[in-house]
Amino acid sequence: MKQKTLLFSLLLAMLVHTLNAELLNSGMSFLQIPSSAQSAATMTVFSPSSQSPLAIFENPVGIVNTETTFSLSHHFWFSDINMDALAFSIPLRKSFVGFGLNYVRIPGVEIRETPTDEPLANIEPQYLAAAVAYAWSPLPKVIVGITGKFLYEHLYTYTDNGVAFDVAARWNAPSMLDISFMLQNIGYLQSDNNTNSLPATLNIGIVRPEIFEGNNLNGAIGLNLGSNMVSGEAFAQAGAELDYRDILLVRGGFAHIGSENRESIGFGVHFDRFTFDYAYLFMPEGLTNPHILTISYQP
Repeated sequence: MKQKTLLFSLLLAMLVHTLNAELLNSGMSFLQIPSSAQSAATMTVFSPSSQSPLAIFENPVGIVNTETTFSLSHHFWFSDINMDALAFSIPLRKSFVGFGLNYVRIPGVEIRETPTDEPLANIEPQYLAAAVAYAWSPLPKVIVGITGKFLYEHLYTYTDNGVAFDVAARWNAPSMLDISFMLQNIGYLQSDNNTNSLPATLNIGIVRPEIFEGNNLNGAIGLNLGSNMVSGEAFAQAGAELDYRDILLVRGGFAHIGSENRESIGFGVHFDRFTFDYAYLFMPEGLTNPHILTISYQP
């Protein structure tokens, strides 16, 4: 069973480009997977300013939006792995609050102790993160946010529980720059009598939200630099977005982890109160490239 668990962690970690084997010492690797197509297409570079309730799983200041918003995201993965995320955010008088659920299911896992034609059992590992976020502006041009997450894991015959916290801040700096800082997944996962670490990370990001304006076209670029506090491995992520009249958005992203490079592309369409986002992730050779679809609605 432990070998199966390690395999799950490896597959999930590859989705977020963390191929270092040391990551297998931490649980809940799915917490690092982008929860929406919008963020996946740009390697989460724009999560601090995404105005999406699904940012509750990536950066709490990203839930800031002047309108109540609901979002649903579905990941089409390899090996029938399913992931669904649902979230909504509500603006208050001087702050913002968000709620979300993130669920992963891995069906059809066969358990064997020795090589046999028939497995001893078929199991369906499940992972769940339930999140609550709060964001506010303590100073002009500064937004601070915090997310608390309850974690649940069911593998074979045992169940683990844990908690995690994300703390983030975004500063609208001079020269039209957005600078962000975040500590993510600070917490633990309790397994029997053992306490396991989570894939905690430190992130610093910088975004130029308006490269040019005019002719109904706007562009944005951004860069994230960070380090996994469990494995000690550093990473860099870059993203770009072109926005035509807030109707059609075209996105791309690139990440570099150690000697590994990853790419992503996607687009978004905004129509009335609905927004549809799509992302396509390029995976290592031999693995199916995942698709992510997100639908958002503002009542």
